[in-house]
Amino acid sequence: METVIKTVVGDAAYKTEQEFNSVEDAYNDVNPITEAKATITDIRISSRRYKLKDETKTTHSNTTNNITGDHNVDD
Repeated sequence: METVIKTVVGDAAYKTEQEFNSVEDAYNDVNPITEAKATITDIRISSRRYKLKDETKTTHSNTTNNITGDHNVDD
């Protein structure tokens, strides 16, 4: 089975909201009381590309040093 890599390039517009205890904290971006919540408002896709993944670069293990079974070693 072949593997296909899809790449999408574009731009996104978003807004974030986060709560602070004072205008000074919000302006300086310190001591937030909530996590920032992002909302995507617009997405523009400029291109889509498809390519086959190169399957010839797969790694294989070296099994020449593997020893299995019972082996006796004489000193």
